[in-house]
Amino acid sequence: MKNKQNYRRATAALYLGKRLCAGAMAAGLIAGCATQGYDNKASSTVGAMQGGNPDIALQALEQQNPDKEKDLLYFMEKGELLRMKGSYESSKESWLAADEKVRGWEDQAKTDPSKLFGDIGSFVLNDTTRRYDGRDYEKTFINLRLALDHLAIGDWDSARTEIKKMHEREAIIAEFRSKELEEAKGSAESKGLKTTSFKELNGYPVETLTDPQVQALKNSYESAIANYLAGFVYESLGEPSLAAAGYRKAIEMRPGEPVLEDGLKGLDGRVRARSPKLVDTLIVIESGSAPAITSMTLPIMLPIPGRSGLSIIATPISWPVIRAADSSMVPSAINIDGQSAPVALLTSVDQMARKALSDEMPGIIARSSVRAITRGVAQKAIDDNAGSMGAFGSLLSLAAKVGTVVTEVADERTWRTLPGFFSVARVKLPVGAHTISLLSGAGQLTREVKLSGNYAVVTMRTSGPSLYLAQTPFDEQKAALALAAPDTPPAKVAKGGKKAAPNNAAKAAAAAKEKALASAAAKKKAIVPVSASANE
Repeated sequence: MKNKQNYRRATAALYLGKRLCAGAMAAGLIAGCATQGYDNKASSTVGAMQGGNPDIALQALEQQNPDKEKDLLYFMEKGELLRMKGSYESSKESWLAADEKVRGWEDQAKTDPSKLFGDIGSFVLNDTTRRYDGRDYEKTFINLRLALDHLAIGDWDSARTEIKKMHEREAIIAEFRSKELEEAKGSAESKGLKTTSFKELNGYPVETLTDPQVQALKNSYESAIANYLAGFVYESLGEPSLAAAGYRKAIEMRPGEPVLEDGLKGLDGRVRARSPKLVDTLIVIESGSAPAITSMTLPIMLPIPGRSGLSIIATPISWPVIRAADSSMVPSAINIDGQSAPVALLTSVDQMARKALSDEMPGIIARSSVRAITRGVAQKAIDDNAGSMGAFGSLLSLAAKVGTVVTEVADERTWRTLPGFFSVARVKLPVGAHTISLLSGAGQLTREVKLSGNYAVVTMRTSGPSLYLAQTPFDEQKAALALAAPDTPPAKVAKGGKKAAPNNAAKAAAAAKEKALASAAAKKKAIVPVSASANE
């Protein structure tokens, strides 16, 4: 009878050992070929981009993704690099492919969110085996980047569509995260897990996630830059009520910024009376790149079942960590035609990334703990029976331990080519050519822009020694018509059908205004406050 029991235990241990070894081999293949150490995998792409070589970065990206079936990260990285090259149509196509993948996630989140809380791979191997659906801020930044591509092509209506899609996406994310948090807590309680927060992980750099600026964020998917751009696009399309909502949201997220408050001042007046000779210009400044995620292995105390009941064992698990990015080169001002204009930092992707990780940690801890308990049970069974299996049992026990180490890795996947910081300046400039310069890590960088129409968006991205510029298209015909237009509005018609004769004060004011506008148009160096209306 005793021999039969030993045989059954040995057989069970052998089966578990084979499962662990097979899982280790599968995970090694998956992680080595696809997702393990994404920071290392993307290093050549990110390095070339930061060195100002988007062509080389694109080549590296293609080499790192040889499979025919591309994932979300590939399309996000490629879209960013193509945008830096000025290939806006191709960039747009890549981001639309990424958007389609996120919409697949949205459909699941709305119809069957339980499928997204975890899967067999993440419980048995690691989180890198899970389909990568993007961090929350990445999902909404796809819409923001698409909107900026549309604006670079001159398609304001499509930019408006992306903004609307972004707000709808934010609502889906909010509902899903609420359900996921409840699921993680319930899973932890059912498994008897004591650790449910990253703050309880001994040795984890909690300051990277508990920074006051990070914790001050309401969530990780809404941004001041996206809301301010939404307000600007709605204003340009003559929708002041929607524009006001966007500006107010941006101010709520970044209170006390004069640049934002000026956007709300005089909004109705700007929409009603637009000067033909002045272009309301939003300058978006993108600095640095999104932070990397690295792995850190730390022990966690877990209940492991054995012959004598539960044993609390310190089990090593790999956890994702984000180090704070350097924001020292975010400009506080830019120079336009020799005059300084203030710049407001609206959004730190670094902070959003850490907020996203903070929100994800309960789910990560729950999945990692269940995974570790499963492995611990198998390891305990093997160790308990290794003595009766001789040398093979010792080898099996060692193989299982090695397999656990090989497969234990944190998910480092994240959108690395995304800018790290978004700042804005907003001014009214005369129609025509202007010189804009800003200070970066490579010194003073200068570009020329040509403006036409009532509204324009200029985006400047610094990357190493390079400065990449995108702007709404310049229309020669519109510019010529604007310069030929009268500087003052036609005289008001009095009752009876006759033009009202202006008094001397009105004549003097009109003459002064005409002279000022003519001088500005000639020199093209005037910077007019955004809050000023066309009739001021």
